[in-house]
Amino acid sequence: MQSVYPSVFRLSRGAGANAYVVLAGDASRAALIDPGMPWDAGSVIGELRRNGLLDKVTDILVTHADIDHVGAAPRVQEATGAAVWLGRADAEVMDGTRRASTAYRRLLGRWHPGPFTKGLSLLDGGEEPFPGVASLATPGHTPGHMAFTFGDVVFAGDAVLGTDHGFRQLPGFLTSDPTQALASERVIAGLGARWFCPGHGRVRELKGL
Repeated sequence: MQSVYPSVFRLSRGAGANAYVVLAGDASRAALIDPGMPWDAGSVIGELRRNGLLDKVTDILVTHADIDHVGAAPRVQEATGAAVWLGRADAEVMDGTRRASTAYRRLLGRWHPGPFTKGLSLLDGGEEPFPGVASLATPGHTPGHMAFTFGDVVFAGDAVLGTDHGFRQLPGFLTSDPTQALASERVIAGLGARWFCPGHGRVRELKGL
């Protein structure tokens, strides 16, 4: 694991999205953010075990319901008994009660993770699903996309990508609502966070961006 910030680490073994671990203040609990692809769950579980964290994972925080972010969550939940937190609107798309807004996302929606042995805990934004971690509604890439903040760190998922000069959006065919996506970009830029932990790409210091 790579140390990113006090009590924040990036996993080195996951596939798909970047996976992160946040430790509670006394290090007795851990949250896993975006565990990645379903077929790489074993690697994530193994890395957590080798670092003495598997038994500490009480919460799995998922920025959004794309397979490369949520795919490994059911198996990690089964291995840890952790609560899985997901934006309400994404959970509704995933279970078929809300229609995906683009043809490409409807194609992606044919894949359904699960089962979640302990169910899902739903987020609307503003909750604290783990000590010191706040959820922030950042729709656009998906309707229920969530970012998470911890101290000077923002875990942005796919709400935005980082560049050396600021932020940029993912391609339009991956975006459910471009207007919401741009508004969410402004929200993230306005946080004043120092460290940017994206769903894809390297961790960046935001100083001066």
